[in-house]
Amino acid sequence: MTERISRRGLLRTGAVGLSVGLSGCTSATPFVGKREEFSRELGFDSGTLTVATGSGDVTVSRTDADTVQLSGVKKASSVFADLETATVETDAENGRLDIRAQSEDDSWFGLRSVSVSLDVAVPEGVAVESAASTNGAVTVSDVSGDASLNSVNGDVEARNVDGFVLLSTTNGSVRARNVAGLRGARTTNGDIRVDVPAIDGATSLTSTNGSIVASLASTLDATVNARTRNGELDVTGLSFDDGSASDHQLLGTLGDGTYELVVESTNGDITLQSAN
Repeated sequence: MTERISRRGLLRTGAVGLSVGLSGCTSATPFVGKREEFSRELGFDSGTLTVATGSGDVTVSRTDADTVQLSGVKKASSVFADLETATVETDAENGRLDIRAQSEDDSWFGLRSVSVSLDVAVPEGVAVESAASTNGAVTVSDVSGDASLNSVNGDVEARNVDGFVLLSTTNGSVRARNVAGLRGARTTNGDIRVDVPAIDGATSLTSTNGSIVASLASTLDATVNARTRNGELDVTGLSFDDGSASDHQLLGTLGDGTYELVVESTNGDITLQSAN
């Protein structure tokens, strides 16, 4: 089943905003553009979820409702933009719900491009498989599922996720807190701060231009290789077996050392600390 969501098919409020600040009255930045809100209840109550947008934020959280609740905002910085060029499509098939927002660039240098931010609330029976944005933040909280969270230009965060998560962005920070396990965290320009309660295979935490803070569980089963080229390495509250350490690198074993955990920054500090 495939549904196409457009301006006419949704409950929404739409607005075109144009304001000019008057001297002595306000110091707020004037808003010029278009904005349209939409919302819809989707008839999907169990299975897995994928959600993605090209430009805009993605948020996934838990709802007490019986089915998936979808809402969002179409927005353009130009009053000449056509919000109809942005569409949101949903496809539910074989126990998986896909939500995709797409926007056609109808303008010179993208000046009339439309962003679509998505807010998806899922019931207990729906597990998150992936959430992604090209230009926007991705935040997933209070859900279940082994989830892959991705952005290019935006922060990525997982909170209270009952599953193993994989987090990546190019320009933005990465956060993971109170997750069941971690399968990796990567950024080029940004900091990483993650809980590492468990890993189930070779796992890497890497940043080129940013610091890394990793809170490792005492029950973690890993061979740890942490290194920074132009930063400092600090270890707090952890005891490694068969280890060696310097100002810029640490090699050591936690538990049986079954899986490899690589923590690496080029131009940033690394802190390994106990999660307990």
